[in-house]
Amino acid sequence: MKRFTSLPVHKIIFWICFLPWLLFIFLYELWFTKIPSHSDTLYKLGIIFSRIGYSIVSASIFYFVSQYIGTFIPREQKKIKILPMIHRNALSIDNEIRLLKINLDYENEDSKNIDNLRQALNSINPNSSIDRFENWYQYLFNLKLQLLDLIRSMTFYNDYLSRDFFQELIIIEQRLMSPITFAGSVILNVSNLSFADIDLQELMIHNDHLQLLRKEEFKKYEKAFEKDGNVYRKVFYKESDKK
Repeated sequence: MKRFTSLPVHKIIFWICFLPWLLFIFLYELWFTKIPSHSDTLYKLGIIFSRIGYSIVSASIFYFVSQYIGTFIPREQKKIKILPMIHRNALSIDNEIRLLKINLDYENEDSKNIDNLRQALNSINPNSSIDRFENWYQYLFNLKLQLLDLIRSMTFYNDYLSRDFFQELIIIEQRLMSPITFAGSVILNVSNLSFADIDLQELMIHNDHLQLLRKEEFKKYEKAFEKDGNVYRKVFYKESDKK
């Protein structure tokens, strides 16, 4: 049932409304009308059903012309243009989280194992330098800003994102927007990164789920992306050759 309700509206209308009633109309006009009716009631019922069929088929054709061709197809074409950017930005989020896990010496660990994460965090001095930053507070604050920028660049196109994908982005964004996220070293004055265990674990777990959703979404549109890319390359290289 869930799979059926997740189908695009035009597919439901085509398979449930348009095609069955169109077949009924053909059968009615070519075969049923040639069979003598056994009663006046059956004759009238046949006329009623035929009129219902004509109405449904006409309404379906009107929908396909006005909504599917006029609205759905242009929307899908725009979605094909937008989703590659969403895909790249989601990958950028994953790369930032992977780099974070490397810096924490936690890259091969299960994100759901809070004990191992706490052990890794307890061994890190938040005042030590990391990458190009003077300390972990600056590094985590910069990470927070980078992730928020990437997320907001995607949520701007929320109408073209799946519900689950958009929800994961919002959950991560809400966690990062907290004023105390990654600020525990200053607020609590602790000597390690244990203050950030819950924030970091939730960030890693939700990112894992986000990447699974990204792969699923990309797989659904992979052929369309490839086709669109081939069309672009043909036009681009053709114009380059003219120059």
